[in-house]
Amino acid sequence: MESDCDDAACLAMLHALADRGEIELLGTMISAKFPWSGPCADAINTYYGRPDLPIGVPKGKAGIQQGSKYAEQVAKQFPHDCPLYDDAPDATRLYRQLLAAQPDGSVTILTVGDLTNLRYLIESEADEISPLTGQQLVKKKVAHWVCMGSRYPADLDPGKWGNFKPDAESTVKAIEAWPTKITFTGGGKFAELISTGKRLKELPQDNPVRRVYELYFGGNVKDRHSADQIAVMVAARGTGHPWKLVTQGHNHIFPNGTHQWEVETDNPRHQYISALADGVDPQEVIDSFNELMLHQPK
Repeated sequence: MESDCDDAACLAMLHALADRGEIELLGTMISAKFPWSGPCADAINTYYGRPDLPIGVPKGKAGIQQGSKYAEQVAKQFPHDCPLYDDAPDATRLYRQLLAAQPDGSVTILTVGDLTNLRYLIESEADEISPLTGQQLVKKKVAHWVCMGSRYPADLDPGKWGNFKPDAESTVKAIEAWPTKITFTGGGKFAELISTGKRLKELPQDNPVRRVYELYFGGNVKDRHSADQIAVMVAARGTGHPWKLVTQGHNHIFPNGTHQWEVETDNPRHQYISALADGVDPQEVIDSFNELMLHQPK
């Protein structure tokens, strides 16, 4: 909830899906160290009627902040009670608390940012919350990790943009040690094909997600790639229609966070989506995204 506006649209969609009874939201983790990211997410949660959704932030040495065109302004304009970064809960401890309280094999984790938090979760030791290490806790409680990142079949550009490269060490460590299924979802031309956002201007002016897009684009609500929205739909509704799922191979992550899908060596826990299934009209997917993005709380 920092460097791009689709994070806010993603969260709006999650609230809409929760209102429909399709998912239960357990928490909204922040992967950035930007001070206002937590308060901004909490402002959106509050608007959609879930002011008490837990929020955690990365407290270790790893992690980055890139700055935001909208987070501070939204946090100051909309009600919330989440403190700034220094006083916000530690995401690792919060992940452990949330996972320990859930039935075995019941949790889906969705990431639409850096993988700092999951690296710290997987590296965490047994404690008073759970006698299990982070890796053991994940294996016991998490059925599926849907990971937005990056571009497929490869992203070999060393430029530090996206979700894998800014904190490359955490990307490598989280993916390498993750014990359950990971579905990677792609961005780039795939996410641009089903861009959304401009219809947010149909929402009331007091809608914080509309405000995020206004601030991001300097006053006008415009379309933006739907990278995070794709990941939301995969996490909530599965890997079937309208997606093309690739299951053979594995995602090889290089030390600098670039990556390449390698077909020869198969990892049954790795799969990716970076295209629509044959015959699917992109407008069908755009319409399904807009239906959720334009949802208003009761």
